[in-house]
Amino acid sequence: ALLPKGSLLETLLEQLGRVLAQLHSLAGRLSVERGAPPRQTWHAPPDVLHEFRQGMESSFGGREGAEASHAPQRSQHLRTCAERLVRYLPHSVPFEQRVLLLRSWLQEKHEAARNLPPVRIVIRRTHIFEDGLDQLVNADWRARFQVVFVNAHGRTEQGQDVGGLFKEFWEKLAETAFNPDYALFRTTESRLLYPNPEAAKYHAQTDVLFAFLGLVIGKAIYEGIVVEPCFAPFFVAKLLGRHNSYYDLQTLDPSLFTNLERLKHYDGDVSDLCCSFVANAADGSEVPLLPNGQNIAVTNENRFRYIYLLSDYKLNVELKSGCAAFMSGFNRLLEDKWLRMFGEDELQQIISGSSGGSVDVDDLQRNTQYSNCGPRDKIALDFFKAVSAMRPEHRIALLRFVTSCSRTPLLGFSHLVPPFTLHKVHIRSDNEKLPTASTCFNTLKLPTYSGWKVMKKKLEFVVEQGAGFDLD
Repeated sequence: ALLPKGSLLETLLEQLGRVLAQLHSLAGRLSVERGAPPRQTWHAPPDVLHEFRQGMESSFGGREGAEASHAPQRSQHLRTCAERLVRYLPHSVPFEQRVLLLRSWLQEKHEAARNLPPVRIVIRRTHIFEDGLDQLVNADWRARFQVVFVNAHGRTEQGQDVGGLFKEFWEKLAETAFNPDYALFRTTESRLLYPNPEAAKYHAQTDVLFAFLGLVIGKAIYEGIVVEPCFAPFFVAKLLGRHNSYYDLQTLDPSLFTNLERLKHYDGDVSDLCCSFVANAADGSEVPLLPNGQNIAVTNENRFRYIYLLSDYKLNVELKSGCAAFMSGFNRLLEDKWLRMFGEDELQQIISGSSGGSVDVDDLQRNTQYSNCGPRDKIALDFFKAVSAMRPEHRIALLRFVTSCSRTPLLGFSHLVPPFTLHKVHIRSDNEKLPTASTCFNTLKLPTYSGWKVMKKKLEFVVEQGAGFDLD
């Protein structure tokens, strides 16, 4: 049989991709207990994935890329097939491989911008958001940012920024700007963030502020930094260029969704419920969903139209301004093709790292490097025993103390750059020195305490103080 070629093939692949994407999205709403298929169900056969890896390596270099240079037609064929796979059937490729592909694309962008002069910014710790906005709103965001902190007493802090101070600033900037108390973002019942439709009541130039926040998240992805904000799925879908529909309403307003479900399945006369074609806006006012909607009753015949219009208003119309401004900043550094190969939950992982907010001690131990000691030395064994005995919040605080970031790296500690490093510092007594950190190099400088319990107390003390370089 003849296989379709050219534009017909592309059209068929696009339609097939859309159908499978919808199935994947529907399956993603199911829990394992409700019959959700395991993730590998969607993966392509091993031989296809092997060719995918060859195609990507021929595009970005590596062993197969070098070999492919001797067979340009084969190399071009592999690249074309790999690009089609992530364009039309992205979920057939394991998440980890798609993340590595994203990083390869971003690395190309970094190489193209490496000659740009760095942007130096001076940030008061008491005015993280204000100073960041003021100094970066007109900056070239492709450039490397060099951060100098000024403490609460007005003194410039020690430390040369080769990456660690920027990571610390970016995490604190995101933590401040996306705090619901700042009123630019709201939270759902599940405490997930989305743009506040009433932001203009509290801030002037909200378009500028939302665009800036979009740049903050875009820059985090661009630099490979994970940050704290966790967004509602319907909002993440917008970042992926997808239009929200009725079933997405349950991630914004579960109560409203439940009421609309009851209306949809109501057996009696719907007109008895005295509903009309209006929506209650965020400020409490009534907004007609149709011209003269306040005088149009919802009936058995038109209830589905009412349900569609109301969910569209809440998900798309009411949030249009804030979402559009945010996306204008978010897309300034990132291309659509990079992100559309991910689902909503996957993009959230790229933004904020592994879910759960915990530190995998075994993964950390497997990927720790050592300076002035080895993995079997007493100090290393005591360290991991101490960390294992810590409460989760202390482990997270320790991670921030050493790396300037409280989120575990996407895909685990093997992808932390520079790697987590334990440096042994000789002492004569337990009271001689406290642990210190070089966040630029993700290095913990750990004294040789007499036992793991003493070490645990010393570590918990310094991470609670959070004084950083001043402790050195």
